[in-house]
Amino acid sequence: MYTEHTQSNPPSSAGSKKNFNPISFVRLMRSAGGALFAQAALHSQLASVEWAEEKTRLTNMAIAGLSGFVFLLCFMIFISVLVMAFTWETQYRIASVAVMTAIYAVGAFFAFQRFIKLAALSSQAFAATRKEIAADIALIKSRL
Repeated sequence: MYTEHTQSNPPSSAGSKKNFNPISFVRLMRSAGGALFAQAALHSQLASVEWAEEKTRLTNMAIAGLSGFVFLLCFMIFISVLVMAFTWETQYRIASVAVMTAIYAVGAFFAFQRFIKLAALSSQAFAATRKEIAADIALIKSRL
């Protein structure tokens, strides 16, 4: 009887952490498999929603840039013709061309700054997905 009692004692908790038990790992993966699959499905849905938002932002950025360029080009052509028509016979012909060039340069500068701001928003793309995946990885590491 004494030998049976000593054989049925469970191993200490320190010994179970050092040794890898494949059967318990398979049981753990079997029980967690459904949850891991559900979590992966949620991440893919979140990524697809964020991709749709990013695609919409990029499309709107391209449309705004192209339409702004077209309207700005037409405006610049017509205002230049108008200014040149009014100042052609005066002594301010060269000055008017210089002022028009300066105005175009300032407008191009502001347009470029706006484009840089919109392009900087790309670093925020998929931020929620990255945050959720990082939290899940941290949770999985803490459990293993």
